[in-house]
Amino acid sequence: MKKLSFFFVFVLAVAAFQSCQQEPVDPIPPTAAPELPPVESFVMSFNSFEDADTIRGPYQNWFHAAANIVVWNTALTLTLAVPVASFYASFNSEAQYQSGLTWLWAYDYELLGTTYSAKLYGTILPNDEVEWEMYISQAGGFTDVLWYSGITAFDGSYANWTLYQDGNNPRPFIQADYLRDNGNGVEAIRYTNITPNVVENGDYIEYQEENGATPYDRAYDVFRAGSGNLLEIEWNSIGQDGRVKDKERFQDTNWHCWGSNLMDVACP
Repeated sequence: MKKLSFFFVFVLAVAAFQSCQQEPVDPIPPTAAPELPPVESFVMSFNSFEDADTIRGPYQNWFHAAANIVVWNTALTLTLAVPVASFYASFNSEAQYQSGLTWLWAYDYELLGTTYSAKLYGTILPNDEVEWEMYISQAGGFTDVLWYSGITAFDGSYANWTLYQDGNNPRPFIQADYLRDNGNGVEAIRYTNITPNVVENGDYIEYQEENGATPYDRAYDVFRAGSGNLLEIEWNSIGQDGRVKDKERFQDTNWHCWGSNLMDVACP
């Protein structure tokens, strides 16, 4: 499978540099709000490895790959529940023009029996970009907490996000970077832990898609900053066969494969 990583960081770094150099201008107010960012630019897919806790036996290669993905999925699901729910709810709201090329989506949503109020600001920038800020209040709790902010391209080809955690003590948690090669079915999203003063700072998980690639069209990279270990996973989204590489686990740099029934097989 072709990897996006070799130009992934470069393109996003250039986009971030361009964005921070720009200031919104306010000529004639625009006639329409910018489109909300695509879901895949914000929410990573974990659909292929949801049942890792139910499979044992001669499935060690697949299970090792899946278990590492489930760890990230569980942590992110619990910690990012509030901002992710607010992101999905934004698609059911209408934007109102403010000023300075800024639009506001304001709405309430429910999560686990609690009511939240969201205010999503989108400011049109030069060079076909939009700056986003999401403020969330909890009924009976915190008020107007910045839960995430970011820059996206008008055409949805890239996004840079900073996500926070804990409305009562907000602090940076995840940097999310997204890149899509429009028209070629290739995209990637990376979550990097940016929590200050924790051993996990610098850890990341990156998900990649390359539709039509053979034999593998999906991939994850899981990096642990503390040990410098990189776990690589590649699989076929249709056949479900795949492979994993993890020097720390296998004590080698070889691929370790599984078949379409998820059972261990020799790599071709």
